[in-house]
Amino acid sequence: MSLPKLLRSALHTRPSQLWRRLERLARQRLHDAASVLPQRRRRELAAELAQAPPLPLFAARAERVALLNGELHASFLNVTHPLATPIEWSPALTPELERMNLHYMEYLEALDDERFARVVEDWIQANPLSRAGSWRIGWNSFVVSLRALVWMQQLAARGERLDPGFVRKALASLVEQVRFLETHLELDIGGNHLIKNAKTLLWAGAFFRGDQAQRWSALGAELLRAELDEQVLADGLHYERSPAYHAQVFADLVECAHVASGELRERLVAALERMAQPLVDLTHPDGAPSLFNDGGLAMAYSTQECLDAAERLGVPRPVPRARFELAHAGYYGLRSESSYLLVDCGALAPDHLPAHGHGDALAFEWSLGGQRFIVDAGVCEYERGEWRDLARSTRSHNTLTLDELDQSEFWAAFRVGRRARVRCERFEALGHGFVLEGSHDGYSHLAGAPRHRRRFVASRESLVIDDEVVGGARQSVRARFLLHPDVLVEARKHEVVLRCAEVAVLLETRGRVEVVDAWWFPDFGVKRRTRQIVVTFPPAPSRGTVRLQRVPLSALEPHSGWMKLLQRVA
Repeated sequence: MSLPKLLRSALHTRPSQLWRRLERLARQRLHDAASVLPQRRRRELAAELAQAPPLPLFAARAERVALLNGELHASFLNVTHPLATPIEWSPALTPELERMNLHYMEYLEALDDERFARVVEDWIQANPLSRAGSWRIGWNSFVVSLRALVWMQQLAARGERLDPGFVRKALASLVEQVRFLETHLELDIGGNHLIKNAKTLLWAGAFFRGDQAQRWSALGAELLRAELDEQVLADGLHYERSPAYHAQVFADLVECAHVASGELRERLVAALERMAQPLVDLTHPDGAPSLFNDGGLAMAYSTQECLDAAERLGVPRPVPRARFELAHAGYYGLRSESSYLLVDCGALAPDHLPAHGHGDALAFEWSLGGQRFIVDAGVCEYERGEWRDLARSTRSHNTLTLDELDQSEFWAAFRVGRRARVRCERFEALGHGFVLEGSHDGYSHLAGAPRHRRRFVASRESLVIDDEVVGGARQSVRARFLLHPDVLVEARKHEVVLRCAEVAVLLETRGRVEVVDAWWFPDFGVKRRTRQIVVTFPPAPSRGTVRLQRVPLSALEPHSGWMKLLQRVA
């Protein structure tokens, strides 16, 4: 870590965030110092259950567990972890996100009653709050938010089938967890984390009864009221600008509305009505979200599941729009029966919370014939290192690079120093398509202060991209196109023929064309080899054009090397 990078990042951080982070670090140090002192015997905390605790709104996900060699395993992030007790709750050499998912315990909903009770009791026994470093994973506030909610929902759903002695222990642990969360809110992070904190407090207020339950409910409601106006943009998208996180926050707010009442419930339903349209618009024909910024195809509940749950609360189900503009979020799209195009021409993320942003300004995704064709890179992990760096990098996205550099200054796993400022200069309807012109200044720190301008002319069957680098000092200029792994490729001098199933596309340009090996990360824990088209234009200042045209299969040369390859594959 360099001091200049740290300072450039800190300049965008709110003073309240810095103060809350320092406060949290101090409390963690005090907690660890106290852990070496003699500990009092843990006593069960009083818990009064509500007469009718709320039941889960979403269906249990059976895929959360897997049977391997006769043993039950938790399944998350495309990895598995054995659930035979005693469970190894701190597996060595395991990435942090995997350990956190183990402690989320979302797999509990797929277990039978006996295994459910055994795993919960094992966690209570093995993870005391008093242990040094407990706040890192098991008692991390985000982790507590997810785990406590799962416990409450499953205890309510299983009801009297569970042993009363076990229920008493679980309720006592829940009270301890929610009390901890109440005093350890993620105010230094905010964003989707704070929504998760608020949801669990609100749910606990409905699950329990008594003075502390009312206090939790009031605190959760206060947090939501403060966050809704900022976190839900005027066009309805969640302000972190990740389609997958938008779906996750949408589901969180659906669950909040499920247990809320009065004015708060009305505000939540109104927010969900605004969020439903972008949820639909940013969903590809395959039913999964766009991969712009952090996220994954299966990271959140599906669009269908989210809309089904929201509809039960009275939220109307929107219809996908043929052409749409989310001007505040910076997403612009075109949808027809045969194609779906999405362009990112907006801010990286909220200035004070860039953790989930990628180097994808003026990039796009394109589905054809119901299948993903030109894809966003996605993300496979949050662990600091080469894979995290690659997923966030500009060279992994369908946009332009200068000297192979990033548009914004990404560092560590979630930090951003200098960041590109993106401007949409024009968006107009053109027949059944649109014209979009945008620019960004992410390279203006280089010699000659270059600025990238890009123009899209989109129709149902074609896409023309005009790139211009204004200024600069002979930096290399390359446009990139990441292909779905199922797309077959034949590159010629100034054109590339692409095919996936019954869809064929001709890419034409006057730039120099290369086809290189690349990676696609459709979900956490998934790395798929694929191909990337790299078009090199003259050095900056520079101009170049790429035309992508869907063509009938009959228009292709039957004796080309590409057709021979297809015949060989067939």
